Amino acid sequence: MYGKINKPFWDDKPVAVIGGGPSLLDLNYEELRGAHVLAVRTSIFDIPWADAAFGLDFNGSQDKLASVQSRVYLAEREDQLAGAMPPSKNITYLKRLDGQGLSDDPGVIYGGGCSDFGAMQICIHKRAKQIVLFGFDYEGRWSAWAEHFRVYVPYLTAHGINVVNACPSSAIGCFQKVALRDGIAICASGRA
Repeated sequence: MYGKINKPFWDDKPVAVIGGGPSLLDLNYEELRGAHVLAVRTSIFDIPWADAAFGLDFNGSQDKLASVQSRVYLAEREDQLAGAMPPSKNITYLKRLDGQGLSDDPGVIYGGGCSDFGAMQICIHKRAKQIVLFGFDYEGRWSAWAEHFRVYVPYLTAHGINVVNACPSSAIGCFQKVALRDGIAICASGRA
């Protein structure tokens, strides 16, 4: 029942990854048209034209995912799929592993404790070269997960993948931080 991430690849233009942090309040999603857009979890319902959505869970919104026009990647553990209904045509199940790792297998995602962590792997498997994170705030009770993203740095560096975080106050310290408007400008440039 598991699938894998495949074409079309996202190496031709920037990838905007939309998390769920409060810094999104000033973001007009329409300004991201022209970039590839990966909506994390329920943000897909705010950006129905996104290239894809990803989540470790969708907080009870799974029944709505069949009506989404975008490709939806859902990372599930093997025990969670036992007895599950076959997915609708737009949903691809990926095998979910626990921990903070990075798999070379395009059918496997490490959970890392949150969907944003897994979303980075979607971008990597889609061969993104320029990734802009929006809504990756990780402040307050979420700050414990911010350190998990460091596992990506050696891989990103070795493969020439640039990641910027368009939330200057983010607790994620391993990626360059830029202002929201600068993140939008990178996406609007159309250059990967």
